[in-house]
Amino acid sequence: MRMKLFLCCCCLVFVFLWRPSAMGVEKIACPDSIQVADPKLVTPVKGWTAIADNAMHPLSGVTFYDGRPEEKPRIPNASQAPYRTTKDSQTWLLDAKAERGYWLACRYSGTSMTLARALPKGLTQCTVTYNSEEQVEGMPVIEGISCK
Repeated sequence: MRMKLFLCCCCLVFVFLWRPSAMGVEKIACPDSIQVADPKLVTPVKGWTAIADNAMHPLSGVTFYDGRPEEKPRIPNASQAPYRTTKDSQTWLLDAKAERGYWLACRYSGTSMTLARALPKGLTQCTVTYNSEEQVEGMPVIEGISCK
């Protein structure tokens, strides 16, 4: 009886520990859409009236950066190119020991607003999967992002 109880406990521990995050795969998600309030023209256009709407802006693309995205004008090649591209995915290789760390920037259709966040340290690759049957701004819809 004790042996059965011990085996059951071991199985439960294995089931709870064996999941993608325990195996080093991290799901990262950009918000599917954003709403931007009160956008303004930097320079008014004479004779024109700027009208802002509060429409939802769907996710349209992502970029991986070596360092903070706002550093890109000062740091050449901060924006990373994918290592491998297929019809339904793109994979970026990352240096786990990068000094500045990596950032993910999420772009949205119909707005210049971008959301960015630092990625966890130690990642070696990120893969973005797409649904090529649907498009936003001529690009396939992003289904998911996973990194390890």
